[in-house]
Amino acid sequence: MTTHPNASNRRPARARRHGLRRSLALAAAAVFAFTANAAAAPAGGHHTPSGAATDATGSALPQLTRLLQAQADAWNRGDGAAFAATFAEDAEFVTFDGTHLRGLPEMARNFQYYFDHYTHGTRLVFTRIPVTLRFPAPRTAVMITTGCIADPGQAECRPDSRSIQTFVAVRRGGCWVLVSFQNTRVQGLLPPPGG
Repeated sequence: MTTHPNASNRRPARARRHGLRRSLALAAAAVFAFTANAAAAPAGGHHTPSGAATDATGSALPQLTRLLQAQADAWNRGDGAAFAATFAEDAEFVTFDGTHLRGLPEMARNFQYYFDHYTHGTRLVFTRIPVTLRFPAPRTAVMITTGCIADPGQAECRPDSRSIQTFVAVRRGGCWVLVSFQNTRVQGLLPPPGG
């Protein structure tokens, strides 16, 4: 019988995959903890810089909230063009399944397809706006929100649709515009913070 020279060090593939998943989860937890501690916001999760930037950043949350309400209204009507119109012409959008859309024409076309074939009659619900709002530069805002999807005729969202979203906005011509979006389904692989 021939034995692999490293046979004593080899684990079954299933055990290796489990170990890899655990290592990745622990690494992600460490990054999450570091990021949360390094960028902790004051109570309420909303941070506005002091000084000259205050006027520009102070208008961000009301404007961004209106854009998100317009998104929810467009989703609920199944209107892909109106949903896309809440973003800048050169915006990028990453869906929960990893699809990367670039620019308004591509976004509008794909949103309409999505509404027509997958989410007809559903409602988009933003459950928290914002979770955090940061200003890494005076004319740049990064906002994290949470949301979910309610099926037709249902008051509550589907549990498997809970998501966390990251929006990046820039101030152009006196207004905040959305330039980037990332949506991630909440999987709950890590324990809740502080748990």
